Amino acid sequence: MFINLYSRKITVFLAAASPDIDDIREELKCVLVKARIRAIDGQGLTTEQADAAMQTADCSIHILGGMDIYSPDGDGYNAPAGVQYRMAKEICGPSFKMFLWNPTAEGASISFVPYINNIRRDIIENTIYYDKPSPIVFVEDLRTIMNVKQEAAAKSEPSDIFFMYNELDGESATGIFNMLRDVQKVTKLPLSMASDLDYNTYICEQLSNSKIGVVYYNYAGDWAVSFARQIWKDTGGNSSKTPLLIAGNSEHADPKEHKVFSGIMACTIDEQLRIPLDIKVFLDKQSQ
Repeated sequence: MFINLYSRKITVFLAAASPDIDDIREELKCVLVKARIRAIDGQGLTTEQADAAMQTADCSIHILGGMDIYSPDGDGYNAPAGVQYRMAKEICGPSFKMFLWNPTAEGASISFVPYINNIRRDIIENTIYYDKPSPIVFVEDLRTIMNVKQEAAAKSEPSDIFFMYNELDGESATGIFNMLRDVQKVTKLPLSMASDLDYNTYICEQLSNSKIGVVYYNYAGDWAVSFARQIWKDTGGNSSKTPLLIAGNSEHADPKEHKVFSGIMACTIDEQLRIPLDIKVFLDKQSQ
């Protein structure tokens, strides 16, 4: 994952489970809330309600306990846990994953093992079996798996300036871009905090194909500082062949934000109308 500011919000359908793991299920619900993952509780839902809820979710979690939800003659096959397991399996695919969590695997009684083994043998693509007991570790791994991003489908091109900014600052950034492109070859990249795209590969390629890189911000100072530091690291730090400049609008930028860049990256805080000139001066210095 590039930087966590781009992580998309995840909606999880937490399937009904057998009573013997109620405590574990409640603990998992608390961890999901703390991780800011939206969880739809499947306990007590009708089949129709569960189906509608799954259609709005990105994945489902099925906690494997002491009730056989797999075998047609199992005690949980027609219980909500078994029904919801089969419903999720029907829609499992590229846009919906199933997580089968067996938190008591090490202490499971012999009678439970056959049905769990049958489930594991029947696992299909986009289904994840997980047997680490910690709900915290489970949720962190779930989030990592769900946040695998689609790479940005864009080709790099030769450019004088690679101009990057948060889309929240789109209006002021567009003014700077329009002034720069009149005299230089500029490639711009507005970045969305809610995007499912991973820009990492494209940014690295475009920077290597540009004379300088610029991270501009107006309101989005916290974002820009973290983003610029990540780019600097991912492109080789001080050994990168493409110099980076972080430029902030003085109306909202705080000079203290740039202390972390001392000795590693050029910084400027200036009036909006002067920032294009600052960028041009920085470019000219690198071209000498």
